[in-house]
Amino acid sequence: MRWKQDAFSRKTAWMIVGAGAAMVATKLTERGIESGWRRIRHEDPPPDLWKSGDSWPKALAWTALSAAAIAAAQLAARRSANAGLKRLTGKRPPAAA
Repeated sequence: MRWKQDAFSRKTAWMIVGAGAAMVATKLTERGIESGWRRIRHEDPPPDLWKSGDSWPKALAWTALSAAAIAAAQLAARRSANAGLKRLTGKRPPAAA
């Protein structure tokens, strides 16, 4: 029974670490995307796409850029966390439940 509890707590801890890494990466990426949009377009990014009345191409560009960048950042953060754990402990992260 003890091994199940240890495995559960290890999985839970790892899920928290992975989620935390992804959240930090997301926030940093959002800031980077917004500042990049301002630098390239010389205007603020669209604040609220469904209420702002911006053109469809502008809304689609912002959505595609945001989604791709955030997905890539989250993937990189989780994979880096996995690699860091393996380097520190010599073990792979626990499998998802």
